[in-house]
Amino acid sequence: MLQAKSKNGKYITPALLPKNRLLQLKADSESFYCPVCEEKVILRAGEKVVAHFAHTANANCPSSGGGEGAYHEQGKLHLYEWLLGQDLTVELEAHLPEINQRPDLLLYYRKRKIAIEYQCSRISSDEIISRTNGYKRTGIHVVWILGERLLKRKGNKVLKIDSFTRMFIHQFTEAYPLSLFYYCPFTRNLIKFQDFTFTNKNRAMGKLTINRLEALTFPGLLAKEFLPNYQFATIWKKEKNYFRLRGRGRMFGEERNWHRWLYRKDLQFEKLPAIVHLPVSGAYRMKLPGWIWQSWILFEVIAVKPNGSVITTQACNHIVQNYLFPSEYFPLIVTPVQPVREYLRHLCSAGILRHVSADSFHKIAEIHLPDQLETAMIEDGDFITELFQKK
Repeated sequence: MLQAKSKNGKYITPALLPKNRLLQLKADSESFYCPVCEEKVILRAGEKVVAHFAHTANANCPSSGGGEGAYHEQGKLHLYEWLLGQDLTVELEAHLPEINQRPDLLLYYRKRKIAIEYQCSRISSDEIISRTNGYKRTGIHVVWILGERLLKRKGNKVLKIDSFTRMFIHQFTEAYPLSLFYYCPFTRNLIKFQDFTFTNKNRAMGKLTINRLEALTFPGLLAKEFLPNYQFATIWKKEKNYFRLRGRGRMFGEERNWHRWLYRKDLQFEKLPAIVHLPVSGAYRMKLPGWIWQSWILFEVIAVKPNGSVITTQACNHIVQNYLFPSEYFPLIVTPVQPVREYLRHLCSAGILRHVSADSFHKIAEIHLPDQLETAMIEDGDFITELFQKK
């Protein structure tokens, strides 16, 4: 912990003290106490560690476990100083007894309390959900900032996002873009990834911005940034081309099973229609890449029905329900979207379905299959252009 109490109840943050004052504290062997459990804590300071306090080995304090090391302590201190430098009211490691939680930072901003958690190591999904919901119960908003070590960059607009990282996707309102936040105490870079869409199970493309910490304000951190439609369309066309032309090689698991399904359906991968593998913002909820679950919906539910039939999101969800993350898995998203419903609306743009109600559609046209790969790729590009013009 970065703070402890002295005998007279004054909070001490040794990492913010000048070196001579820190040496004096160590020489005086003054006693310090944990703000949570009131037990004695030990001052630790040296050349290679951020000055901090530590519990004894046999301590039984809720704040004594889960330490993330110097990387975490340094980043937390930077964020604290950054907020103080903006004349904002912020507490370091404030204890919230009503929920027995201790956020890294507690910010008072525009009549709101905002807990800021700087997370640099992997923890269980239950802990993420529990801590986030704990803040919500007391009316405290929460922002999770991940250590940059957890960022897996695959390009200037592409990140790899695994099942752990996707739990930290923020969406404060329905109009707010999907967002992830990262900070590196070594480079002092604050990184935002916003307005992103998954291109397969664990990869997403979106707006990636990198700012020096001191060049950004707290409102700037939370500001909405979007990837322009023309860039999104260009990137997605490349993604569709890659999807069409990528080598098959040896396939495993769900991909192998999908190709076997194609064979049973007498479908050729190269001649799938342009309406398979479309960008869906709610794809973060899917455990499968888009080309699998979208083709299932298209050929298991829609293609087998005659024109005029009613297509419901319930029938389509039934096909993919075992591959859908529950909404509870995303505690930082106000209203998790329905990826299946979003895909069906794309099919309305394609002229396959007509929208009747929120979860009901009429089939109005048959599904067209291109006759060769070159035709399929042209139709891919044309439909993506049309889709983003309407967007």
